[in-house]
Amino acid sequence: MPTVRQARAVLFAIFVSIGLSSIPPDSEAASARTYRVQGQVVAVNVIQAPHMIVVKTPLSKHDDMTVGAKVTAQTRIDRKGNRIALKTIKEGEPVRLTYIKQRDGVFAQIIHVW
Repeated sequence: MPTVRQARAVLFAIFVSIGLSSIPPDSEAASARTYRVQGQVVAVNVIQAPHMIVVKTPLSKHDDMTVGAKVTAQTRIDRKGNRIALKTIKEGEPVRLTYIKQRDGVFAQIIHVW
């Protein structure tokens, strides 16, 4: 059963995804940009569709950014070179997340767990 903290993190990720997807791009090329962040897993949602991962990454000493991304069947997830399932990723683990920001949302492309 999810904790209150996990539920809040999932809700936050959903709001972030909705907010990011509602920003109109300047051009068609801007609608599919790829980004990479490193940080700690804040939450993983495998109970509801779409599956999500939320990663908090430091920007500076007093500032950080939280990214919530949808995880699809095309998302590559690995730990030390071995493919793993999203459900095996735990809160607090360090990850490198490569994601694509499109008009219809933020999608995880690669999740690499250390």
